[in-house]
Amino acid sequence: MRKTVIALAMLTLPSAALAESPNWNKVDASYLDTDVGVEGLGDLSFDGFRVGGSAAINPELVVLDNLFIFADFDSISNDDSNADLDVDFLSAGIGSYKHLTETTDLYATVSFERVESEISIPGLSTSDSDKTWGVGIGLRSMLTPKVEVDAKLDYVAFDEEVVRVNLSAFYHVTKNVSLGLGYETRRETQNLDVDSLSATVRYSF
Repeated sequence: MRKTVIALAMLTLPSAALAESPNWNKVDASYLDTDVGVEGLGDLSFDGFRVGGSAAINPELVVLDNLFIFADFDSISNDDSNADLDVDFLSAGIGSYKHLTETTDLYATVSFERVESEISIPGLSTSDSDKTWGVGIGLRSMLTPKVEVDAKLDYVAFDEEVVRVNLSAFYHVTKNVSLGLGYETRRETQNLDVDSLSATVRYSF
């Protein structure tokens, strides 16, 4: 009898701990170390920040379950003795996720995308802005109760089409606070590559 009780406890308690799915209610703050490669000009080094997050939509407010809204804003800059270059990226939209297992979600997104750039050199300042839409697909998984991984692929329909890949891993220090490292690459069909390393603090609610 005692062995049966112990076996049931071992089966029940760990599975309950492992059954937690990714939390879609979160806010992130990141430091970015970014390299921008321009054909013919070489690589430029930038640093900056990212703020963003997502929130699940109350099922009572929509027809479909498992919907969420999200937004991410990046701002990076490069300062040297000759020029000051600032670039801002905004990605915001709506997504839907499906539980593949108790710990893994497959998700898809539709987004509004904007990029703004400004360059200042002695005697001259100019800026540019572009807006479009994007679609993406990703996978979030709790490998353990403390470790989460996220992989996402986006297609963004600027004049120069962009493929964006984001990979990240988070360690959940507490139920609400997580620390993460990430890598993101943006590839245009011509001339421009953007690679970013990120260090992130996340608060889940």
